[in-house]
Amino acid sequence: MALLEVHNLTKDFDGLRANDDISFTLDQGELVGLIGPNGAGKTTLFNCISGLHPVTSGRIIFDGQEITQLKPYEVARRGLARTFQVYVASGDLTVEENVMVGCFMRTRSRAQAKARAREILTDLRLSDLADYLMSELPVSAQKRVTMATALGSDPKLLLLDEVAAGLNPSEIDEIMTSIKHVHDDLGVTVMLIEHVMELVMKVSHRVVVLDYGKKIAEGEPAKVAKDPLVIKAYLGERYVREHAEELK
Repeated sequence: MALLEVHNLTKDFDGLRANDDISFTLDQGELVGLIGPNGAGKTTLFNCISGLHPVTSGRIIFDGQEITQLKPYEVARRGLARTFQVYVASGDLTVEENVMVGCFMRTRSRAQAKARAREILTDLRLSDLADYLMSELPVSAQKRVTMATALGSDPKLLLLDEVAAGLNPSEIDEIMTSIKHVHDDLGVTVMLIEHVMELVMKVSHRVVVLDYGKKIAEGEPAKVAKDPLVIKAYLGERYVREHAEELK
């Protein structure tokens, strides 16, 4: 069953076409990667889906209802949450309070929001950081907390924008474990933008590839990685050679 349907989505910025007639579907229960070179239009696509950018043309259907013209908070209330590539930590909020912000999407009760925030922090193994200020945390921990905040809104679909960017290998493994837990154990459908290919290839059921605003490929990770267009536009021959065994 399709949870998200994107039909012929186009987004222009003063003559610049950032997304060009993009179509794809995301089934409930999937974990899908969105890859492509810098400037390919990946974050713009997330911004359109989540309501931050009005689309120039096309339609977006979420959970059976059209959300093309909805505002971000209206999209969020329907069960679509997202993280951002650049996160500005609030210096005067603790980790627990940051997660509570997401929980207020579903309740006006501070007590209920606090209780739910504690559940999420425990679930993501972040409870020991609850009383720290966000600005006191390393980047890797901040990224995991942003996922926790997004989960506070009880989403059906979670869009993750480069949550592994800037992390070392052990931190990437940690964030990968969190993503798989959110998907496998919590039952949240996930779509993620990522340049860390070992993460994308290990966790994704399918991969969608953008280049210059256009969708150039879509399919299972190993198949997409062998696509000549994807190799030329993004992965490069060296990646294919170095991961030949994994791509069989």
